Amino acid sequence: MHPRNEHYMNTNLGDRLRALPAVESRPEGWPDVRQRIAARQAANARRTFGVRVAAAASIALVAVTAAWRVSDLSTEQPGSVAVRHTPLTAEQALTLDRLAQLQTKSQALDDMLVELGAHPVVERAGTSLPIDTLETQVQWLDHQISASDGELEPVSAEGLWRRRVEAMDSLVRLRYVAAQRIDM
Repeated sequence: MHPRNEHYMNTNLGDRLRALPAVESRPEGWPDVRQRIAARQAANARRTFGVRVAAAASIALVAVTAAWRVSDLSTEQPGSVAVRHTPLTAEQALTLDRLAQLQTKSQALDDMLVELGAHPVVERAGTSLPIDTLETQVQWLDHQISASDGELEPVSAEGLWRRRVEAMDSLVRLRYVAAQRIDM
Protein backbone atom coordinates (compact mmCIF):
# COMPACT_ATOMS: atom_id res chain seq x y z
CA MET A 1 0.00 0.00 0.00
CA HIS A 2 1.23 3.47 -0.81
CA PRO A 3 2.33 5.44 2.29
CA ARG A 4 0.06 8.34 1.45
CA ASN A 5 -3.03 6.10 1.20
CA GLU A 6 -2.12 4.47 4.50
CA HIS A 7 -2.01 7.86 6.21
CA TYR A 8 -5.32 8.76 4.61
CA MET A 9 -6.95 5.62 5.95
CA ASN A 10 -5.67 6.17 9.48
CA THR A 11 -7.00 9.69 9.97
CA ASN A 12 -10.54 10.09 11.05
CA LEU A 13 -13.17 12.15 9.27
CA GLY A 14 -13.08 15.01 11.77
CA ASP A 15 -9.37 15.52 11.25
CA ARG A 16 -9.82 15.56 7.51
CA LEU A 17 -12.64 18.11 7.72
CA ARG A 18 -10.58 20.40 9.97
CA ALA A 19 -7.78 20.22 7.44
CA LEU A 20 -9.98 21.77 4.73
CA PRO A 21 -9.41 25.47 3.98
CA ALA A 22 -11.81 27.87 5.70
CA VAL A 23 -14.59 29.33 3.60
CA GLU A 24 -15.40 32.95 4.11
CA SER A 25 -19.09 33.59 4.58
CA ARG A 26 -20.69 36.49 2.77
CA PRO A 27 -23.06 38.58 4.84
CA GLU A 28 -25.36 39.05 1.82
CA GLY A 29 -25.49 35.30 1.11
CA TRP A 30 -28.68 34.36 2.95
CA PRO A 31 -30.76 37.33 1.76
CA ASP A 32 -29.55 36.57 -1.77
CA VAL A 33 -30.80 32.98 -1.44
CA ARG A 34 -34.13 34.21 -0.08
CA GLN A 35 -34.45 36.67 -2.95
CA ARG A 36 -33.83 33.95 -5.58
CA ILE A 37 -36.38 31.66 -3.90
CA ALA A 38 -38.96 34.46 -3.83
CA ALA A 39 -38.30 35.23 -7.52
CA ARG A 40 -38.87 31.58 -8.46
CA GLN A 41 -42.07 31.42 -6.42
CA ALA A 42 -43.35 34.62 -8.05
CA ALA A 43 -42.58 33.26 -11.53
CA ASN A 44 -44.39 29.99 -10.72
CA ALA A 45 -47.38 31.92 -9.33
CA ARG A 46 -47.57 34.07 -12.50
CA ARG A 47 -47.37 30.98 -14.69
CA THR A 48 -50.08 29.18 -12.68
CA PHE A 49 -52.29 32.27 -12.75
CA GLY A 50 -51.82 32.55 -16.52
CA VAL A 51 -52.82 28.93 -17.07
CA ARG A 52 -55.91 29.35 -14.89
CA VAL A 53 -56.94 32.55 -16.68
CA ALA A 54 -56.46 30.86 -20.07
CA ALA A 55 -58.56 27.87 -19.00
CA ALA A 56 -61.32 30.11 -17.63
CA ALA A 57 -61.29 32.20 -20.80
CA SER A 58 -61.58 29.07 -22.95
CA ILE A 59 -64.53 27.79 -20.93
CA ALA A 60 -66.20 31.21 -21.05
CA LEU A 61 -65.69 31.40 -24.81
CA VAL A 62 -67.29 27.99 -25.34
CA ALA A 63 -70.23 28.94 -23.10
CA VAL A 64 -70.77 32.29 -24.84
CA THR A 65 -70.51 30.69 -28.27
CA ALA A 66 -72.99 27.98 -27.31
CA ALA A 67 -75.43 30.51 -25.84
CA TRP A 68 -75.06 32.72 -28.89
CA ARG A 69 -75.71 29.82 -31.28
CA VAL A 70 -78.72 28.62 -29.32
CA SER A 71 -80.20 32.14 -29.17
CA ASP A 72 -79.65 32.60 -32.93
CA LEU A 73 -81.32 29.33 -33.70
CA SER A 74 -84.21 29.87 -31.29
CA THR A 75 -85.46 32.78 -33.42
CA GLU A 76 -85.73 30.55 -36.50
CA GLN A 77 -88.88 28.57 -37.18
CA PRO A 78 -88.33 24.81 -37.11
CA GLY A 79 -89.22 23.30 -40.44
CA SER A 80 -90.27 19.84 -39.35
CA VAL A 81 -93.09 20.80 -37.00
CA ALA A 82 -96.34 20.13 -38.81
CA VAL A 83 -98.92 22.93 -38.84
CA ARG A 84 -102.30 21.77 -37.68
CA HIS A 85 -105.55 23.44 -38.53
CA THR A 86 -107.47 21.91 -35.68
CA PRO A 87 -107.32 23.52 -32.25
CA LEU A 88 -104.64 22.07 -30.01
CA THR A 89 -105.02 21.08 -26.42
CA ALA A 90 -102.68 22.66 -23.92
CA GLU A 91 -100.71 19.41 -23.64
CA GLN A 92 -100.33 19.14 -27.41
CA ALA A 93 -99.16 22.74 -27.62
CA LEU A 94 -96.62 22.15 -24.87
CA THR A 95 -95.41 18.99 -26.61
CA LEU A 96 -94.99 20.86 -29.90
CA ASP A 97 -93.15 23.65 -28.08
CA ARG A 98 -90.78 21.17 -26.41
CA LEU A 99 -90.30 19.47 -29.78
CA ALA A 100 -89.34 22.80 -31.38
CA GLN A 101 -86.89 23.51 -28.54
CA LEU A 102 -85.31 20.07 -28.93
CA GLN A 103 -84.93 20.60 -32.67
CA THR A 104 -83.27 23.97 -32.04
CA LYS A 105 -80.86 22.44 -29.51
CA SER A 106 -80.13 19.61 -31.91
CA GLN A 107 -79.26 22.08 -34.67
CA ALA A 108 -76.99 24.03 -32.31
CA LEU A 109 -75.19 20.82 -31.34
CA ASP A 110 -74.82 19.89 -35.03
CA ASP A 111 -73.23 23.30 -35.66
CA MET A 112 -70.84 22.85 -32.71
CA LEU A 113 -69.83 19.46 -34.06
CA VAL A 114 -69.09 21.02 -37.44
CA GLU A 115 -66.99 23.71 -35.73
CA LEU A 116 -64.94 21.02 -33.99
CA GLY A 117 -63.95 19.76 -37.42
CA ALA A 118 -63.10 16.32 -38.69
CA HIS A 119 -61.80 13.52 -36.51
CA PRO A 120 -58.12 13.91 -35.66
CA VAL A 121 -55.73 11.61 -37.47
CA VAL A 122 -54.61 10.15 -34.13
CA GLU A 123 -57.33 9.20 -31.66
CA ARG A 124 -57.18 7.91 -28.11
CA ALA A 125 -58.60 4.43 -27.68
CA GLY A 126 -60.60 5.58 -24.65
CA THR A 127 -62.63 8.08 -26.70
CA SER A 128 -62.62 6.48 -30.15
CA LEU A 129 -65.11 3.69 -29.44
CA PRO A 130 -67.60 5.85 -27.48
CA ILE A 131 -67.49 8.49 -30.24
CA ASP A 132 -68.17 5.87 -32.93
CA THR A 133 -71.00 4.40 -30.85
CA LEU A 134 -72.63 7.80 -30.34
CA GLU A 135 -72.29 8.67 -34.04
CA THR A 136 -74.00 5.40 -34.94
CA GLN A 137 -76.77 6.09 -32.41
CA VAL A 138 -77.34 9.58 -33.89
CA GLN A 139 -77.48 8.12 -37.40
CA TRP A 140 -80.06 5.54 -36.30
CA LEU A 141 -82.17 8.23 -34.61
CA ASP A 142 -81.93 10.41 -37.74
CA HIS A 143 -83.12 7.46 -39.79
CA GLN A 144 -86.10 6.89 -37.49
CA ILE A 145 -86.99 10.59 -37.55
CA SER A 146 -86.73 10.91 -41.33
CA ALA A 147 -88.49 7.58 -41.99
CA SER A 148 -91.58 8.79 -40.15
CA ASP A 149 -91.78 11.80 -42.51
CA GLY A 150 -93.94 13.83 -40.11
CA GLU A 151 -96.37 11.00 -39.40
CA LEU A 152 -95.20 10.46 -35.82
CA GLU A 153 -97.33 11.54 -32.93
CA PRO A 154 -95.80 14.62 -31.26
CA VAL A 155 -95.07 12.64 -28.07
CA SER A 156 -93.16 9.94 -30.01
CA ALA A 157 -91.34 12.58 -32.06
CA GLU A 158 -90.42 14.39 -28.84
CA GLY A 159 -88.92 11.18 -27.44
CA LEU A 160 -86.83 10.59 -30.56
CA TRP A 161 -85.61 14.21 -30.63
CA ARG A 162 -84.83 14.13 -26.90
CA ARG A 163 -82.70 11.01 -27.37
CA ARG A 164 -80.98 12.65 -30.34
CA VAL A 165 -80.17 15.79 -28.32
CA GLU A 166 -78.80 13.69 -25.45
CA ALA A 167 -76.64 11.63 -27.83
CA MET A 168 -75.43 14.74 -29.68
CA ASP A 169 -74.60 16.49 -26.40
CA SER A 170 -72.49 13.51 -25.32
CA LEU A 171 -70.87 13.34 -28.74
CA VAL A 172 -69.94 17.03 -28.76
CA ARG A 173 -68.47 16.75 -25.26
CA LEU A 174 -66.39 13.68 -26.17
CA ARG A 175 -65.19 15.21 -29.43
CA TYR A 176 -64.23 18.41 -27.57
CA VAL A 177 -62.27 16.42 -24.97
CA ALA A 178 -60.57 14.39 -27.69
CA ALA A 179 -59.61 17.56 -29.57
CA GLN A 180 -58.19 19.13 -26.39
CA ARG A 181 -56.08 16.07 -25.59
CA ILE A 182 -54.61 16.00 -29.11
CA ASP A 183 -53.80 19.76 -28.97
CA MET A 184 -51.84 19.33 -25.75
